[in-house]
Amino acid sequence: MGMKPTCREIHQLVSEGMDRPLTLVERARMRLHLVVCEGCTRFDAQMLLIRRAMRRLSDGGD
Repeated sequence: MGMKPTCREIHQLVSEGMDRPLTLVERARMRLHLVVCEGCTRFDAQMLLIRRAMRRLSDGGD
């Protein structure tokens, strides 16, 4: 794991961050990458949207 994370590493962190708290270092690496990578920023937003939709469905909808 280098200082500059790859998109693959960021996708992994985004996914893991939905299931467990990320460490300070993981969050910092992810945030810095998201500032410069539009593709990963979109992936992060899509994962958040899916997560919210799934919560709404499990809570009974509207």
